[in-house]
Amino acid sequence: MAFDRDGALKKAEKLLKAGKVDQAVAEYVRVVDENPSDWSTANTLGELYAKAGKTEQAVGQYKRVADHFVSDGFYPKAAALYRKILKISPQDEDVQIQLADVSAKQGLLADAKSHLNAIAARRKAKGDRRGTAEIVIKLGSIDPADFDARIAAARTLEEMGEDGQASERFKSLSDDFLEKGRTADSLAMLKEFVRLNPLEAGARATLARAALERGDIASAREYLDETSAGSDPSLLLPLVDIELRSGDVGRAQEFIKRLLESDPTRRASVIDMSWSYVDSNPQATLVCVESVVDSAIAASEYQEAAARLQEFLERVPGQIPALLKLVEVCVDGGLEAAMYEAQEKLTDAYLALNQGAEARAIAEDLVAREPWEPAHIDRFRRALVLLRISDPDTLIAERLSGQAPFMAHDPFFTPPPEPVPPPEPEPAPVESLAEPPPVEASAEPALEAPSPYQAAAAATASDAAQESQVDPEQIRTIPIKPPSSPAPRSSGEEIDLTGELGGLEASSAAAAEREPAKNLDQVFTAIRQEATADPDFSAQHMTLARTYMEIGMLDEALSSLEIAVRSPRLRFEASAALGRLHERRGDSVKAIEWLERAAGSPAPTLDEGRSVLYDLGVLLEGTGENSRALAVFLELQADAGDYRDAPSRIDRLARVQTGG
Repeated sequence: MAFDRDGALKKAEKLLKAGKVDQAVAEYVRVVDENPSDWSTANTLGELYAKAGKTEQAVGQYKRVADHFVSDGFYPKAAALYRKILKISPQDEDVQIQLADVSAKQGLLADAKSHLNAIAARRKAKGDRRGTAEIVIKLGSIDPADFDARIAAARTLEEMGEDGQASERFKSLSDDFLEKGRTADSLAMLKEFVRLNPLEAGARATLARAALERGDIASAREYLDETSAGSDPSLLLPLVDIELRSGDVGRAQEFIKRLLESDPTRRASVIDMSWSYVDSNPQATLVCVESVVDSAIAASEYQEAAARLQEFLERVPGQIPALLKLVEVCVDGGLEAAMYEAQEKLTDAYLALNQGAEARAIAEDLVAREPWEPAHIDRFRRALVLLRISDPDTLIAERLSGQAPFMAHDPFFTPPPEPVPPPEPEPAPVESLAEPPPVEASAEPALEAPSPYQAAAAATASDAAQESQVDPEQIRTIPIKPPSSPAPRSSGEEIDLTGELGGLEASSAAAAEREPAKNLDQVFTAIRQEATADPDFSAQHMTLARTYMEIGMLDEALSSLEIAVRSPRLRFEASAALGRLHERRGDSVKAIEWLERAAGSPAPTLDEGRSVLYDLGVLLEGTGENSRALAVFLELQADAGDYRDAPSRIDRLARVQTGG
């Protein structure tokens, strides 16, 4: 027989009116037992239990109904029932916690915190530390905007040994602070996160970057290392700075290499950073510069490599390692003019350090190439004096006059091919020829031939030892490296520049008749006179070059000009022509190099010299070399005033330089 719910409820109401509460309760229990989802009847039953003083049963009914309302999302009804429970059972902490949750879900955050704080106070009074900690953690989860409560919850979790949960809360706090624009608080929470998670490279990198931005190197070093930097150029660069500040140049060099392999465009940043050490630690600056130079060489950007070294040498003159590196770069990159200038500075550096043997090797090379330059002669003489050579002027005169010609190594000179002799006719067979005696093999192995640079240095040291009675073992040889790769016009052979520069090497009969030179001025006069005789046909090659250029045979003109330029008398015209010819061929680098050589040579007329200087400035500006172009136009203006449009170009370049 089906249960009659309506009949049971009517009966219960009659019993209540008659004052028979217990019998009425029994009827309500029957209804609820038959239909547990009858929440209205369950609520009425709870009220009857409360009136009857049956607190436990009343709480049970209220909770069951309230939990149902929570699951269905009826939070206000659930909260009302939880409050009924607290009226009859004020110490029920489970109900208080549930009421706090429901209040928070309704947005009644103050009510939620009030309930939880009451529980925390009660537990703290009882000495229940763990129970109190649970409530503190709960409070940290109620209101996302209550950062103090959230921080307290994170710290409490850490105290309870829950490092994983604590670190998650610190990270969440850091993110939320950052979103609110509270950067300092965000970094403080991130530090707490890293403290609990020391291997988190991303967070460490963030902290290091922030420390660097505010100039706190010590804090940056605390968080920035090889692992946290990874291959991030923005972190590798400050890591280099940190290592340099700590004095670990080797580690800094490793990080620079990694940085430039990751992002070669950071070369300028490395150079800019290196200048901050130029006064206090030039070696640190040199390490940075050399690393940038190596990166440029690897990309075959020799012009940039040379420019970086030249800039360093302007700030720190006389650095022999940098000068040696510059010579090597210039040879490999075919930068002839820059190499000659580097050799001059290298000689001066060796002289300043009283290293006579090394200075002599290069000075002799310079004199052989340009014997008319008094500065080269002076360098040569000073080197000889350092080596205690008696009467150095006589030795120089003998060398220059050809009585004891010296050999010079020119890596940019390509000699003409030697003529191939015709084959000799085979001799007629002779039957009675005796067999030649067998040649005994030498017990000593053949020695590997030294490079031209090594041979020149060794010969210089040996000569110095003989002339000054100095033990050859005590004379250092010049440590110039031979070119690591062939330069554009390098042959690597020894050439006699005495004959090339003026036909000073005559026949043996004429040499025997010549009077030994006693006066250095007489030697220079003879050199100039003989140079004008044009024994190497420089004038003819210059004439040919002019003809070739007129008819458009540029390759042939180039070859003739490269021969004509060896003559001091034709150097300006030939260099200028080579610069303009390379410009026509689209080779700006070589065009600039040759125009610079022309600008550094005596011009036949003022106007020709100014024209070359103007063309050089225009070409430099066109290739983006604004600083160098500005310097050229300023020099031109100082000499010629308002030459062509030089003033307007100076104004434009000056604005570019100043960012205006």
